[in-house]
Amino acid sequence: MGFRGGFSSAERATTRPPHCLWRRSLGCAASHGFSSSSWSRGRTTSSLPHRPSGAPHLSPRCMEKATGGGESPRTGGGSTRWRGACWPARGCPRARGGRSARSSAMRRAVERGLELARAGVSRIVLELPTGYGKTYAAPLFYKALREEGLCSKAIHVMPLRALIRKQIERYASAHPDIKFAYQDGDVLLRDRYEKDPYFREEYVLTTLDSFVHNLAKVPVAEMWKFYKSERPSVRYHIPLAYIYPSCVFLDEAHMAAGSRKELAAVKAAVRFLKELGVPTVVMSATLGEWKRDVFKGFRFVSLGDRDEERGDDVKVADPEFERRMSNVTYKVGRVDNIEEVARRKAEEGKRVLVIVNDVCRVQRLSETLGAPAVHSLMTRRDRERAERELDKAQIVVGTDAIGAGVDVDFDVLITEADEVERVVQRVGRVCRNRESCVGEIYFIGEVDEKLLKVKNWRLPHKPDSYMHLLRGETEVDERHFWFLETVMKEERVDTGRLRKKLLKEGGSFVRHALLEAEVGEGPEESFTVPLDRLEQLEFEAYVGERRIEPPRSYEGGELMRWLLDAVAEHGDVPRIRVVKYREGLGAVLKKCGEGV
Repeated sequence: MGFRGGFSSAERATTRPPHCLWRRSLGCAASHGFSSSSWSRGRTTSSLPHRPSGAPHLSPRCMEKATGGGESPRTGGGSTRWRGACWPARGCPRARGGRSARSSAMRRAVERGLELARAGVSRIVLELPTGYGKTYAAPLFYKALREEGLCSKAIHVMPLRALIRKQIERYASAHPDIKFAYQDGDVLLRDRYEKDPYFREEYVLTTLDSFVHNLAKVPVAEMWKFYKSERPSVRYHIPLAYIYPSCVFLDEAHMAAGSRKELAAVKAAVRFLKELGVPTVVMSATLGEWKRDVFKGFRFVSLGDRDEERGDDVKVADPEFERRMSNVTYKVGRVDNIEEVARRKAEEGKRVLVIVNDVCRVQRLSETLGAPAVHSLMTRRDRERAERELDKAQIVVGTDAIGAGVDVDFDVLITEADEVERVVQRVGRVCRNRESCVGEIYFIGEVDEKLLKVKNWRLPHKPDSYMHLLRGETEVDERHFWFLETVMKEERVDTGRLRKKLLKEGGSFVRHALLEAEVGEGPEESFTVPLDRLEQLEFEAYVGERRIEPPRSYEGGELMRWLLDAVAEHGDVPRIRVVKYREGLGAVLKKCGEGV
């Protein structure tokens, strides 16, 4: 019995079945051109299967069976016979009813993107302004692609853990017909949503770190095994089985461009998804020309003065959005005294957002201005309490944790003049949801005159916008990209060698390994801290209730060696107990001194 559900005879002859990709024992590897590799303990793929247009997915449960997560779908004689319930997937997209209703408030460029999805275009970049509705439209793209039979579930990848909590609540409220789950370390969501490290649920919101590690055969649910065993036994095929029938959304993709390592991870993931034929939608307001390399073969939807398509570029005119933005203007200037300007503007009845990069500075400003602080080194309880105040506080102080993807609206922004991509995201919190508004932007200290000359912060296709200031080419760690691309393509990997590479990279293929930092009892009184930031904290280390020696050195690989030695001696990953912490302000860093 062959494949069912739309394969032509030519496609059946030239395309390796999806289940061959990860299951050597199904009896089809030999006839599909496997080659050897130093990374593989078994046979590997010389070329990956690409799902032909219109071809159905295996259902996730069926894929899990095919990859060792349950009963094998194979019948006798070494041949492969898929049960009829698997082709097409149970709950087939076309069986769920008609097309989803279009929102009357949907913007034209989003609608054009949806038209592409409904026409079967499976790789789309939405490069649209802040506040345009890209992120909110993701479930609509999922429904459109699902209705075309291109996927049966979705994985939504976000750069920051803080974004997931707010977004999942908004999505669940707006789309009760979709079951949402999440994968990150936020325990405060567990009472309301399922934590799903294997991506089994219909629509999973996750972080870039979790997604890349699951693709690279280091499943986040079993990552601890890589610290405990020299050759860990992990079920890396299971998350892959659930990624294959998904649509993938990469949100705020520009944030990867600031790190050679992180951008290499994104590029490798995108290339692998493309070879698998997994529909991928990228969303950002600030992608530079580097997008042409990382997202090669995508259709790029952006605003323009008229509707026009040239090659991969799809320009969309949106007169209604332009009319609205024509009544939103910005005054731009410089400040030296942040507190003075923030207080004066607040006294004028304006809401003020202050964004700086240094946590110590955030804490001092929060204390002197009596404003809520938002940054990454706060307990989950304090962070949630501060985020509840974002919509009503007169002044808010924070780091970039509130600079991207958060739907809050202020009158005044006081910020450091960083990379223009960051600045644009921050400006997007000013006059965000109003038809008519005069916003004020103040840069702290020295600033590039080019930034001061930008007039159009919300219409990037206009001559006086920020577009010419975005990154052109950006550096990618090519060795890291090659490694990730290679290991993602492998059918089977030597987990011992994979472990060595993971440890060499500091415990993460994307950024840095994370440890749990405790302030009080329970996960609500904790936060996660990157391994490379431990040196900044006043802390004690524990395994169970036993106190252990802290790292002797923070140089090079010493931190990772300390972590591995602790696991080898005590059998578990150390917990960090923060010695200095101020409620509402966060962990007191060593460099902050006594000023906080």
